[in-house]
Amino acid sequence: MPSDPNFPDDMPNTPWRDPDEIPASVTFMELMRQAAARANPPRAQAARQSMPAESAPAAPVHEAASAQAAHAAALEAQRIQRVKRRRARRRRQTVGVLGGIIRTFLVVVIAAGLLATIFTWWTPAQFIAEDVKAELSLAMATSQATPVPTSQSTPNWLRRVGVVSGHRGPQVPPDPGAVCPDGLTEAEINFAVAQLVVRHLRGRGYTVDLLDEFDPRLDNYQAAALISIHANTCKNFGEVVSGFLIAAAAARASMRGPDEILVDCIARYYGLSTGLARRDGLTIDMTDYHTFREIHPLTPAAIIELGFMFSDRPILTGKQEEMARGITDGVLCFLEPSQLPPTPIPPGDD
Repeated sequence: MPSDPNFPDDMPNTPWRDPDEIPASVTFMELMRQAAARANPPRAQAARQSMPAESAPAAPVHEAASAQAAHAAALEAQRIQRVKRRRARRRRQTVGVLGGIIRTFLVVVIAAGLLATIFTWWTPAQFIAEDVKAELSLAMATSQATPVPTSQSTPNWLRRVGVVSGHRGPQVPPDPGAVCPDGLTEAEINFAVAQLVVRHLRGRGYTVDLLDEFDPRLDNYQAAALISIHANTCKNFGEVVSGFLIAAAAARASMRGPDEILVDCIARYYGLSTGLARRDGLTIDMTDYHTFREIHPLTPAAIIELGFMFSDRPILTGKQEEMARGITDGVLCFLEPSQLPPTPIPPGDD
């Protein structure tokens, strides 16, 4: 049925129209809607596409960060393992080098021993001529017996001297030694002279010990020299009995070389300084003096009786400085033979 211009095409079906017939306008409108839909996505989809990156869900970002951290940790663990392996290799190399050195040294020592043994076994006795043997023996003996001289002498402070003050000490009861009728004692004479000797030797730079009669330090005492100072009896023999006595240990006869030199030096200088003569007639109390048995066997030692307290009293009480000087010079004669003349020079002659 032809369209009536008085009715629009989009009006509902009318009884006079075929219900199965689709108007052309409707078809056109549907095509336009579909094209518009394809050209313009839905608002929700457009809103999601236009959403900024900051508003995107955070879960994928956290997952990416965790993956990166795990990767970095794995790389660090690998680096640490590589460092440990390098250090282990270096230690093994060091141990290997030291072991090689030790093995080489042992091999050299063992080889040298084997060669020396084989050489000794297979070398005939006549391999070295007799004259060569004699010259080698002489050279070896000379090199061993000849000391190498030093440029400087031993300092005095490294050399110790012992001075025993006879009868002095804390004995109970006290032991004054010989005693004169007026109360003069041997112990006080000995102590006065011993103090002066110690002062003079220390003035020369020596280390000096002032020792008592039974000083515990005398046990195995070691020194460059030791002198024990005593005085003789104050008994009146009815005649002039004067002079000094000096002795070394009779029991050390096999080693009396240094002892006798010390005795001779002190005797020479003491006799000249005091004017007293040296007497004979040594007693066993001198030659078997107890200190000789106490000190070290290699310590040169001597005992001197300064004079008789009765006949030589003016010298023992009035010339103590001269007595001390004589003993000091005698000890120095023994310790420094090149510094003092072997024969004392009388006072006033120099």
